[in-house]
Amino acid sequence: MSASKIPASRADLAIVGGGPAGSAAALTLRRHAPALSVQVFEAGDYTSARPGEVLPALARSLLDQLGVLPAFEAAGFVVGRAVAAAWADPDLAEQHSIFSARGPGWHLDRARFDRLLADAAAAAGARLRTGTAVRSAVPDGEGWRLLLANGDEVAACAVVWAAGRSWRLARSLDAQVRVHDELVALGRFFEGGEGDHRTIIEARPEGWWYSADLPGQRRIICCMTDPAVARALALRADAGWWRAFEATRHMVSLVSDKASAGPIEVRSAGTVTLEPAAGRRWVAAGDTLFAADPLSSRGLVHALRSGVLAAYAAMDMLDGREAESQRRFAMMRDHGFTGYARSLADHYAVAARWPYAPFWQRRTGDAAGALQIGNSR
Repeated sequence: MSASKIPASRADLAIVGGGPAGSAAALTLRRHAPALSVQVFEAGDYTSARPGEVLPALARSLLDQLGVLPAFEAAGFVVGRAVAAAWADPDLAEQHSIFSARGPGWHLDRARFDRLLADAAAAAGARLRTGTAVRSAVPDGEGWRLLLANGDEVAACAVVWAAGRSWRLARSLDAQVRVHDELVALGRFFEGGEGDHRTIIEARPEGWWYSADLPGQRRIICCMTDPAVARALALRADAGWWRAFEATRHMVSLVSDKASAGPIEVRSAGTVTLEPAAGRRWVAAGDTLFAADPLSSRGLVHALRSGVLAAYAAMDMLDGREAESQRRFAMMRDHGFTGYARSLADHYAVAARWPYAPFWQRRTGDAAGALQIGNSR
């Protein structure tokens, strides 16, 4: 049977992406609109490593709201002891979690964390379909018909688009993507060795480095820089990455055995926004809506919160309040982005110890004002 003749299954809400934002949307929908059928389409199977390893304490209330806090606490993720940063000064300055009003955050095995949330959504009544990528979407009456990579079709009254840093559906949904900053993350995982439960950040001329110890006696060490700098220093190559790593002051002390290192994994990490934030019977969430610089530490909290808000927006759309829902959702996103852009510029300016280094030139002074909602490119 050809793909065009395969009967479409149906869902009131289709959620594209089974990460934290998608699962938060599914959990919210099942709790507040249990009569609606929900299907979650996740392209992967939760076995590959995923970026975003630190969950701030601010997320506790969101996990509680979603009904997953007991399962999360039972999962045994690493409790973060402190953040130590060599940022404005070459020496590490430590901020211990005991002095935080919200308490400690956590260092995650992201694949296991994402699976925990997705399983909770499935237990709440959402249909979770792993290994199922959505190839495109076409208008179908008042809703959408999703075309899956395996040739199947799904008819949905509304769509929550939460596919992370994948904007493959932009053309289908008549949306545009704006890349504000092309930051790239070049990281590798290290096996073995007890960690000290700290997040460590070190500013360098080429950008900044980040490390956190993870569950299972693992550690991630990552260099955040511009693609042009990565090319100039050959950071995608093993020799180039080690050369830059060994020039650090603090990161280098974290590794005693190079043989414990995994391969270099390269990921986009810059600021990206979607225009519009919501459209005809669809709403975006998580990184798809607004992907932030990891320095802001807002990625996972934003994913959970925006997933909840996207669920409410989708419910409003189905209740006949589509224009109002789109306007309100866009205002919330734009307000959050404005505060983020200002805070990020201020934070980079503090560390401008290398004013003539290309990475820092792009993020200080007049260049910092480039982050604003506007036209796509």
